[in-house]
Amino acid sequence: MSHSIETQNLTKIFHQVKSYRDLLLHPFKKNEIFALRDVSLEVEQGELFSLLGPTGAGKTTLIKILCTLVLPTSGSAYVNGYNVTSAGKRIRKSIGYVLGDERSFYWRLTGRQNLKLFATLNNLPSAKADKRIEEIIKVTELNSQIDNMFKNFSAGQKQKMAIARGLLTDPQILFMDEPTKSLDPGVALHFREFIKKELVEEKGKTVFFATHNLSEAEELSDRIAIIHQGKIVACGKLNEIRKLIEMKKSYIITLISPSNQIKGKIEKYFSNFNINFVLSENSEGKKELEINIEIPEYSISEIIENIVNVGGNIISCTPKEISLQDIYKKVVDEAGSEIY
Repeated sequence: MSHSIETQNLTKIFHQVKSYRDLLLHPFKKNEIFALRDVSLEVEQGELFSLLGPTGAGKTTLIKILCTLVLPTSGSAYVNGYNVTSAGKRIRKSIGYVLGDERSFYWRLTGRQNLKLFATLNNLPSAKADKRIEEIIKVTELNSQIDNMFKNFSAGQKQKMAIARGLLTDPQILFMDEPTKSLDPGVALHFREFIKKELVEEKGKTVFFATHNLSEAEELSDRIAIIHQGKIVACGKLNEIRKLIEMKKSYIITLISPSNQIKGKIEKYFSNFNINFVLSENSEGKKELEINIEIPEYSISEIIENIVNVGGNIISCTPKEISLQDIYKKVVDEAGSEIY
């Protein structure tokens, strides 16, 4: 197995307990919830791979299967070359898991005592554990709180502890499920930089990062998969996903303050040819014309020529890059009813 993480047609179905009414009216009908639907992914060694999707899309279920905490209904999954259904112990030795809502610490122990306990459970020698704990405390900026009782930690401090525990064994593969959601913006930024630069770029670790934060995924990821209602609806580098979906071309044309008469002529031209546009003023006081071209036969050169012909004084024309937010909305909208 050449990939750090690989899944093939992975499916997970949860069976709901029936109400008395359903038992009487539909005794043979199964109440099933598809958490994952035929998920196939490949994550390379040393890659920062983001799984992007809203709450309830299946991100946590997929990570729990890959961490051997939940068994799949069908399909297969491999982590570090080991099958999740038959080599759980070997997988757990090579991974770290950071939850976004951590509740499994011991509240009557200090932060340091918690980390020492988990180091012991992971069979780390005492001297090595102490050194590793000090390194992690520095990275997570827990210096001033680490010797306080865990029950007195704030939500952000508890989240830092979850991150610290995930890094404790210096794992080859890190699974992170919404790890920055309780952190202050400054701390979250520092943590993202640490993940990308130190863990991935310098140490070559594989990071599987689940998030619903579009800007976070765009900032961090080597590749992105978008999951919607348990199904992967797009996967690849951001530029590759942009090419996979048909998005209308967008340009921003900047004009030197056109008169009302010229603006009227421009508006008439665009309305005649059914081309969407927005005329606004930028921070420098210049008029910006944002054009969305939906009809491929209209080239930007023809549009520029017509604006000039009606008296528009153009000083720049730049293509507008499709944002991850635009891509996300497009692929989710298109996936919608096709899943069922």
